[in-house]
Amino acid sequence: MNDPITLAATPTRSGALRHVLRWPVAAALLVCGVLHLPGDLTALPSQAPTALPPLFATVLCLGLGALLAVRDTAAAWRAGAAGAVAVVALHVVGGVAGFDPLEGAASASLAWAGVTAVLCAAAAAVLAGLALLNRSPQARAGAGG
Repeated sequence: MNDPITLAATPTRSGALRHVLRWPVAAALLVCGVLHLPGDLTALPSQAPTALPPLFATVLCLGLGALLAVRDTAAAWRAGAAGAVAVVALHVVGGVAGFDPLEGAASASLAWAGVTAVLCAAAAAVLAGLALLNRSPQARAGAGG
């Protein structure tokens, strides 16, 4: 029975949110990842452990931004939001502990890079949270929650 009412009520199998915020969140994560790019990848093994947070944030943000751009699933949205919150937490802990999470990053010499990275990560987290909260009942049923 393929009547339109039955087809409309059938949940999507992929769990895709098809939300308008997908591209802005992916872009914010990618910008955040680019701002954390290490200045010299060959010098990482000889540097202090404080040079690793920019690499961690780069891999996390670029990977999750690309994942969200490729896969529009609730799991990708959740991972993007969690990764963005982790980057904000990294910068907050860095401010409290007295180390710069952008130390060793290519953008470390730019005065606005730290603020921009935190704002991009915070915006990505908030927008991803809004997209997850405002998804349709069909997408919720298809995503398993």
